[in-house]
This record gives sequence, C-alpha cells and structure tokens, in this order.
Amino acid sequence: MSLEFATQRLRLVPGAATPVQGLREPLAERLLHGRAAALAPALLGRLYALCGQAHRICAEMALQALQTPETPIPMDASQRQALWRETLREHVRRLFLDWPRLLASPAPEGQALAASPALGHSVLPGDAALVEWVERQVLGMPWARWQQACQQNPAQGLLQWAHAVHNPLTQALVQAHRWAGAWQVPLQALHTPQPGAQVLTELASALRADGDFARQPRLRGQCRETGCWTRADDAWLPVPDVWTRLAARVWDLAQLAQAQGAQRLHAGACALGAGEAIAWCEMARGLLVHWLCVDAQGRVERYGVLAPTEWNFHPQGAAAQVLRGLDAQQPAPQLAAAVAVLVAAFDPCVDYALAPAGRAEEVSCA
Repeated sequence: MSLEFATQRLRLVPGAATPVQGLREPLAERLLHGRAAALAPALLGRLYALCGQAHRICAEMALQALQTPETPIPMDASQRQALWRETLREHVRRLFLDWPRLLASPAPEGQALAASPALGHSVLPGDAALVEWVERQVLGMPWARWQQACQQNPAQGLLQWAHAVHNPLTQALVQAHRWAGAWQVPLQALHTPQPGAQVLTELASALRADGDFARQPRLRGQCRETGCWTRADDAWLPVPDVWTRLAARVWDLAQLAQAQGAQRLHAGACALGAGEAIAWCEMARGLLVHWLCVDAQGRVERYGVLAPTEWNFHPQGAAAQVLRGLDAQQPAPQLAAAVAVLVAAFDPCVDYALAPAGRAEEVSCA
C-alpha cells in the first residue's frame, strides 16, 4: 500500500452542506522539497501506486521541459505504451473487481479477469487476443457492431446495449441506472490543454500563489470535473447524467483496445519560465497535471500535483452536487448503495467513509 492510501480517506456526508470532507495532503511537495528534481519520476511513481506510470511520465516530461525550454515536450513511444497499458489495466480492474462490490452486481467468472490480455506486460493496441477478449467479456458482441450502435448517440446507445446484452457488466449498469440515470449533472469539463494554452499559465499561477490550491482546485472560479468521459478525442461526447459517466469507462476501454487506442491518450509538457515547468497526461481517471519549480542547483522548491480526485470530489464539485441532494434519512442500506454508485462513476483514487446521520462507516474503494 502506498503512503498516499495509508494516510488519506474521503469522508462523504449525504445531505450535508459540505458533503465531501477529508482533503488529501500535498504529499508530493513534502516528499520532494529540497531533493534533486531528477528523483521525482521514481519517487512519485511509487508514492501514487495506482497510477504510478502516469505520475512518472508527467514528472519525466516536466523535467525534460526544463532542459529544453523552447520546445514543447510530447510523450515518446515508450511512455505512450506504458501509459496505455496502465490505463487499460485500470479500466479492467475497476470493471471486474470494483463494480461487483460497489454496484452489488454479479461478479464475472474468475477466469475472465485472470485470462485478460489487458493484464499482460507486453500487450499492444489492437492485439487480436485483446480485441477478442473485450468483445467476448465486455461488449458481448463484435466491436464493429457495438461501435456502430453507439456512434450516433453514445449515451442512448450505451443504455440500449446494456439492456440488450446479458453479462455481469451490463447487469451492473442496468442496476445502477435507477439512481445514476436520474442524477443530471451539467458537465463543466477540465479540458485537456495544448502547449502554450492559457489554462496552463492559470493553473501554474494558482499553484504558485496558493499552497492549498491542489487540495481544492478551481479554474476561473468554477469547479471542474475530469474523467475518461472528458478525453480530448471525445469532446463531442454527450454526458447528460452520472450514469453516462459510469458507462464511459466501457466506452474508453473498447476504444483503447483497438489498433489506434494508444493515440487516445494525450499528454505534453512545456516550460513556463526559468526553473518552472508544467506537464499533463490523460490517464484512467481523467487529466493529471504536474507543476514544479527548481532552484539553480536543480533542487525542488515547489511541486504541485492536480489529480482527478481533487477536481471531481471538490466540496462544491460534481460528486458533491449529487451527495448534497441525497436524502440522508432514507434507510441506511439504500443510502449506502446510492453513494457506492456515485463513487463507482467518479472513481476516487482513495478510500472513502460514508457518514450518514452522524454515523461513519468505512468502505474501501481504491
């Protein structure tokens, strides 16, 4: 277990004015302050264990931007493959391990996960075995037919697919729809930036000026959200409710498995001034941002990490909007089930404790 998971937990209080509590500490800056910046990729890759490759790659690109300040930094081929494999694995693990528990749905056969090519260390986008496994264990139909059915109206297509195909994943989605389909949350997306975009300067300025910004981030005064439903390639994707956000993990997994799947994950880095750089990448849970400042000797003076959990579980953010509207007086099992659906959709990278009506019940979700 990483240090992050050992010391951090969200406290969710349905019906409260502040329904998300227990903000995470800025562990990256505490760990790296005064150390050689070159240590950041390895140290952060271990600190943030669930998405270690994404954090390592962001740190690597930020350091490279410092070394070549005139040139925007893209991912290289090895970084892209590592990020793609980690994102693919995270999706598969959430669908086959977390969904049965959080959505109280039937568990897939044990061999379905164990035999997944997505867990292999040498799997490549478009591998025949990977595509076949996704078609058989996830989609329940050929990729081309599923893609055609979902292409024109993905939200409606995903819902129709969930009702038409009978497997543990579709059963989970159908069961979750009674709650999540009714949670209409307008999408205020944290869009994936391009090198030189004004949003990068704004985020860096906020991180530089406010030591607590990474714990409660806002952009231009607004809470934003990020997830696999806010990919740069899916800017056109309609996301009308929380259920569509939940089903978007299936959409993303199916797209990632195809031959051009690794190209879905955008990343970059650029220098912002002397000794300052920012990097970003699209990962399983959404957009990850790293920002750092180093001194003349290359030691870390400041290091900020903006992870999807801090955006999505901001006390006034997307998940909080739903939590605030839940009836805290409903029976405890029903309330816990509704919160679990919300957690499955927004997928925090830490555990959570449900605290209805003054009681706290710890639930593991990471």
